[in-house]
Amino acid sequence: MGGAAGIVSDVWRFPVKSFAGERTRRAFVGPFGLLGDRRHAVTDDAGEALTARRAHRLLGFGARYAEAEAAEGAEVRTPSGLALPWDDPAVAEELSQALGRDAWIVRSAAAVHDAAPVHLVTTSALHHAAGWTDGEEIDRRRFRANIVIEAEGDDPFPESSWVGAVLAIGDAGPRLRVVSPTERCAVTTFDPDSLERDNRVLAGLARERENFFGVYATVERPGWVAVGDTVRAERP
Repeated sequence: MGGAAGIVSDVWRFPVKSFAGERTRRAFVGPFGLLGDRRHAVTDDAGEALTARRAHRLLGFGARYAEAEAAEGAEVRTPSGLALPWDDPAVAEELSQALGRDAWIVRSAAAVHDAAPVHLVTTSALHHAAGWTDGEEIDRRRFRANIVIEAEGDDPFPESSWVGAVLAIGDAGPRLRVVSPTERCAVTTFDPDSLERDNRVLAGLARERENFFGVYATVERPGWVAVGDTVRAERP
């Protein structure tokens, strides 16, 4: 059984984990998620990946791919305005200054994800969440999703019913099995541009959603996803 779930509104990938990402019209979704997504991460002398949960200043850095469809040639934009290849020493120097310790970017053989390769949110959930900020529209970038779906129907959180279902995207696109809701953290409180903190979002999540917003999915079949693709939810 299945039914229309909506259409793809946005496609995002994040070349460097915890950096601002890039919005794209289309991307290939493979077994490990969107091609190039979270392929790089920041590390320090301890050898573990640093994330915005522990170091929110990472959110002030951005990354994109010079070769968009192939997801090659990651370039970093630093808060000071530099635009350089990810492995340029000047990037590591500015990272170290921002974090107050030696840090640099490494490239991983596989993507560095928290729980599952693909993260989805819906526009209806985003619209509903505006009530937590006195009607101010919430910047979708706060939630760092790969795919934003403009959902059908009146349910403000339709993704909650997708857990266990398969989302079929487009006529021959990827098939994504939704495996769990996404538990949020303090990263949602930071403005993506100014890094100013606004606790109203996280307070609303705790009050109304038990800190869950969006869903994680694994990839059952690879394929291209593009803005405007239809999305169908197929349930057992």
